[in-house]
Amino acid sequence: MLDQETMKAVLLALAERSDDDVERAISESDVLDDADRALLRAALDSADTPAGMARALGDAVRDAGEIDFLANECYRAAFYLGDGLPGLQGDPLFGYFSTKRTGRILDKWIHYFPIYTEHFSRFRGRPVRVLEIGVYRGGSLDMWRWFFGPDATLVGADIDERAREVSAPDHVVEIGDQTDPEFLRSLSERYGPFDIVIDDGGHEMRQQIVTAETMFPLLAEGGVLLTEDCHTSYWDAYQGGTGRPGTFIEWCKAKVDDVNGYHQPQPLDRVWTDTLGSVSFYDSVVVLKKQQRFAPFAEQVGHAEFLLLPRFAAQHVTELAARRDAAVAQRDELRRQQHHDREAFEAERARLRAELAELQTELDAATAVPETARAVQALRRAAVTRIPGRRKDPAD
Repeated sequence: MLDQETMKAVLLALAERSDDDVERAISESDVLDDADRALLRAALDSADTPAGMARALGDAVRDAGEIDFLANECYRAAFYLGDGLPGLQGDPLFGYFSTKRTGRILDKWIHYFPIYTEHFSRFRGRPVRVLEIGVYRGGSLDMWRWFFGPDATLVGADIDERAREVSAPDHVVEIGDQTDPEFLRSLSERYGPFDIVIDDGGHEMRQQIVTAETMFPLLAEGGVLLTEDCHTSYWDAYQGGTGRPGTFIEWCKAKVDDVNGYHQPQPLDRVWTDTLGSVSFYDSVVVLKKQQRFAPFAEQVGHAEFLLLPRFAAQHVTELAARRDAAVAQRDELRRQQHHDREAFEAERARLRAELAELQTELDAATAVPETARAVQALRRAAVTRIPGRRKDPAD
């Protein structure tokens, strides 16, 4: 689909907001066929800003199964062309990272910095003990020294001897395998207990799981274990896959059950249920916080049960009071309904009485006509009998 040169030309044109150059880069590329060009144009047309276009382009490259770093470059361009940079400008670790242009190499996913700041800020300026597994070329140890300050004890661990050689002289770097629990325990014995353990090691499932199972119980109270690059749990090359048993992410999901261990019938795991305060999931990062927990229990307030009644009796009193309140509310509602029905009945009865009175008046008027006619006829008869010489009409 795309090669590095074509991608570079398209992204530069987007950064310069030149639609003509974008179209020229796509049209003149020797590595794109007509179908590829149509796909890229459709992706670019789906957004109306350079940042949105870069992101859509990255999505298209990713969906096509192309080389990861090409999609990475698209997302990187989207971040800097859009609102990503202003959103991170106040983060101290990102500030350090973004201004570092010399010295030892530091390689990080950008979205990690707010996670670091969220979980590590409370340790700044204190005699904190930090272990970082996987120091690469020592650049991250420099960053942690700057962030935590001179009172921090920083220890690096790596399987590669060169990590010790290229790190700063004042950094402690121990060489060993993170899948070896004895090696990890020895670090805690010599330099711990650690307040912070950062696993940026080999990122394979066994490495991450052994490290977490070994180091979390050895953390100081209130400490955190932060495991990076957990996206390998979804990569087949690292024995990963969505929902695949044995991955670090699946192991972490089970820890959610341990946090809620008191609410399950099986025996408690005293290490994980009683000391795992929380499990925080982020994109590619999981943070385990150590916190000695008291056994959970429910409590009620708003009455004097702590003085007068045991909790069990207080609970029943509360339930009875709630039932009473519900019954009173139901009674009042029935009364309101009865009053409403009575008013409706009286109104209907008054209406019917008015209609009946009108009908009676009409009836009286209708019956008055025949009575008058009969009275007139009777008078005529009487008059005929009194007039002399008038012959009686048989009709009378």
